[in-house]
Amino acid sequence: MCITEDDYASQCVVYSPNGDQIAFGNSDYAVQIWDISTGVCRHILRGHSNDVTGVVYSPQGYQVASAGKDTTVKLWDTVTGDCLHTLTGHSSTVNCVAYSPNGNQVASCSDDCSIWLWDIKTGECSYILCGHEIPVTRVMYSPRGDQVASMDFAKDQDDCMARLWNVANGDCHFTITYQDAWRTPFAFSPKGNQVASSDGYDLLLWEVETRERIHTLVGHIDEISEIVYSPQADLVASASDDHTVRLWDTETGLCLRILTGHLSGIRSVVFSPKGDRIISGSWDETVRIWDVGVRTSRRTSSGHTEGVYMVRCSPKGDQVVSCSDDMTVRLWDVETGTCLHILREHANYIEYSPQGDQIATCGLDTMAQLWDIETGSCIRTLAGHSKRVNKVSYSPQGDQLASCSGDCTVRIWDLGSGECLRSLSEHTWSVSDVVYSPNGSQIATCSKDTLRLWDVETGVCTSALRHSGKCQEPLYSPQGDRISVTFLGKVTLWDIKNEELNHSFESDLAAFSPNGERIASSDGSTTIELRDARTGACLQTLEGHKGCVTSVLYSAQGDLIVSASGDKTVRLWDAVSGQCRAVIQDFQHPVKYVAWLEAPNAKYVVASCEDGVVWMWQVISHEDGCQVRLHWKTTTGEFDAMDATIQNVQGLSSLNERILRQFGAVGEPAHRPRETRWKSTIILPVITKHTTSSRSKEEIIDLTNDEMSLPSFKVFTKRLLETEEEDQGLVKRRWLWRRDK
Repeated sequence: MCITEDDYASQCVVYSPNGDQIAFGNSDYAVQIWDISTGVCRHILRGHSNDVTGVVYSPQGYQVASAGKDTTVKLWDTVTGDCLHTLTGHSSTVNCVAYSPNGNQVASCSDDCSIWLWDIKTGECSYILCGHEIPVTRVMYSPRGDQVASMDFAKDQDDCMARLWNVANGDCHFTITYQDAWRTPFAFSPKGNQVASSDGYDLLLWEVETRERIHTLVGHIDEISEIVYSPQADLVASASDDHTVRLWDTETGLCLRILTGHLSGIRSVVFSPKGDRIISGSWDETVRIWDVGVRTSRRTSSGHTEGVYMVRCSPKGDQVVSCSDDMTVRLWDVETGTCLHILREHANYIEYSPQGDQIATCGLDTMAQLWDIETGSCIRTLAGHSKRVNKVSYSPQGDQLASCSGDCTVRIWDLGSGECLRSLSEHTWSVSDVVYSPNGSQIATCSKDTLRLWDVETGVCTSALRHSGKCQEPLYSPQGDRISVTFLGKVTLWDIKNEELNHSFESDLAAFSPNGERIASSDGSTTIELRDARTGACLQTLEGHKGCVTSVLYSAQGDLIVSASGDKTVRLWDAVSGQCRAVIQDFQHPVKYVAWLEAPNAKYVVASCEDGVVWMWQVISHEDGCQVRLHWKTTTGEFDAMDATIQNVQGLSSLNERILRQFGAVGEPAHRPRETRWKSTIILPVITKHTTSSRSKEEIIDLTNDEMSLPSFKVFTKRLLETEEEDQGLVKRRWLWRRDK
């Protein structure tokens, strides 16, 4: 991926926490957010009046903070692209900005020699940390968030200083002096009990609690440019202008390896998330990828035409992003070292039609487009807005589309003819959200602090509901008589008929019950609250999750509630009693979203995780609880069947046979009987690697139901894969059926 920004140099680049986006600030006074997988520029965030000097994502990924030479810090919504707060108070250039680990606070440092700590909800300054006598260039939080480290630098100063501050009271409790250093590399260990700094050519390791220097690591013959700890904290890497990266043992202080190969000074170095690789960027215009266990680089990625000054590894470790003085940002594949592709501005929002036969997209090109699902072709282009289109919404009948834009207007389109039926233009700010009412007679739009309701037939604004803060994500009740909006952890509920504010409550998530009488909500904690939709009173609190609740939703019948959490579980709750009916614990990563899929004779829960895997579970309700059965799941990474044989494999469908052959499998499967007495709820290919004649081959079929009758294999050995677990009436079994040769 190569992002080219004309004559504007990228000042900084950062991955989102889940690795699906990158954000960077430019000297054109803007911040850009790009989607990694599609190559789409999702947002261009404008508001600074001078160069952007620093960009950082919040830990949850919902916000981006940017620092600028205009003396301000801005907090942006990564979904809508709206500016949530402009933090003012510094009297000179803001050089760096950092979020606290819990995401509740932002620290900024400036040429005015101060560090400011800000509350992100209110935008107010909590502490001003003073003590530096020259400009402060870097600021970072400790892993626990109880400390802030700040580093100063000035070209005309021989001595520079790093300070550690107590976040709770703003006191400085630790000071480190740099001598004859023109850069100020500094790093916390992952546990926060140790820090590393540089004194010119030497690397210094300090114990935070005792404030004692535990190691002075000597070896570099030129300035150290960057320091980074491995995720396991057993190694620390130092990059230097002497063209080398050195790996040091943090316990003994010994230099374990010297990585040589760059032809010029190294400006940036980073470990992969697993700690098995190191990525470095250099003045020699290359990015190098190293295995920690060897001294030579496994990949050298060339393409930049000037020096590389920043490299970052994606959270999954499969990609690397680099910034260069050639005014480009490039994305590299870690395995091959190749530059992936060029990002181009495209759609940043997508929505299915009610019939599911088409999708609508919109983006920075000021247009909305309709696409046929079967053919993948563009059916119609809806042009008329003068700025980016933020969102689109289908009418319940699927005959109209509403679009909202940064040009402060909302347009209603006839999908049969493609004509714009109405242009709604009473908003005075960018319109961030639009949604149809359940019966399609009304639309709701959000812009800054105003929620507007419009009559679809006449185009008349029937209500303008003022909000105490920026409103977004409008949601109609199933009956269409009430509407909710959210902003920074608060849900506000309005009575549409009387234009009255019913109530508001703290919540990041909210879902109406099908009858509209209750709301399930969570404020980002481990609990879910069931509230009376009319009074806002909390009726029940559902407890059980051990991590933050990320998604909550009622079933179509309203009898069950499904919730997802960062604790890697999905829970099913009885919507009446509040009892937990089932717990799904098979996930390897935090679960982000859940949804119901209800067929005439079956009910399913679909869940997606941070690793990109999607799971689908069948839910079978009975008096004592719920039984869940894995229906299917996707996998991650590239599927490779090279050097695999499907010779004489039994029970392989024709579809799976074609897929396996497509990816390199060879051989002829066994004859498929006309009638089979079993059907696996997960379709998994049966693959055996080519082996020598002296080795036996093994065929495996993975079934989720131990009561299924089996194919007519001669001899089977049944082995329990996972220990039976019982939680709230749920028993989970997975068996492996293995054919003995």
